[in-house]
Amino acid sequence: MKKLILIALGLMAFAPANAGAEVFIWKDPDYKIRLAFPDNWMRQAQVDENMRLSILAPQGADHAACRLYASHDSRFMDAPAAAGIAVSSFVFDQEALRREVATRPDTDNVRVTSYSPNGGFGRSAASLAEVDFRKNWVGSSYNMHGIVFASQHRGDRIVMSCETLASAWDIWQPTLMAIVKSVDFPAGFATTPSGLYRHQFQYDGNVFLPLNRRYDGYAAY
Repeated sequence: MKKLILIALGLMAFAPANAGAEVFIWKDPDYKIRLAFPDNWMRQAQVDENMRLSILAPQGADHAACRLYASHDSRFMDAPAAAGIAVSSFVFDQEALRREVATRPDTDNVRVTSYSPNGGFGRSAASLAEVDFRKNWVGSSYNMHGIVFASQHRGDRIVMSCETLASAWDIWQPTLMAIVKSVDFPAGFATTPSGLYRHQFQYDGNVFLPLNRRYDGYAAY
């Protein structure tokens, strides 16, 4: 929660369109995902069951928007924490991230301009990609730029994309990245050590159990 508060304070400082805005903390009841965004951004209708949240900048300025998707995927639920990057990069390679944008009904000509399998998202390893594409809207077509984060997290697929007009990306990028960085969800692994009651207990020396015999020092008789 402390992370969300810090991100929320940062959000209030970004982008002229957010001047005077408060911050809204959104929570998903099914996947326990939380994030923060300026409360003057507009919630949009969910167009499919995997879309958990869609938000648009005030008055749709520069077509700035973010979308969050989540779905259950039971694969790799037992993968160790050390395999997080390998799992997410396997599920979400460069082509998979391109498809996340290309399958939307309002986009075409989607092209990945950069890709990394070594990112982070919420409490999980993630793949990320920057994309250029065309958005078709109300009879017009727009050049867009966006970024996609995708994580395979303990049996859930979590994907978030944010975008603007290509010409306005530099203006909105701080706000969009602050929204992405605010994403939080339950950790898949314990964050504190467990199992050993003290460090290196195996070096305590010999331990003797009487078992109905008399012991004198280390000799039994």
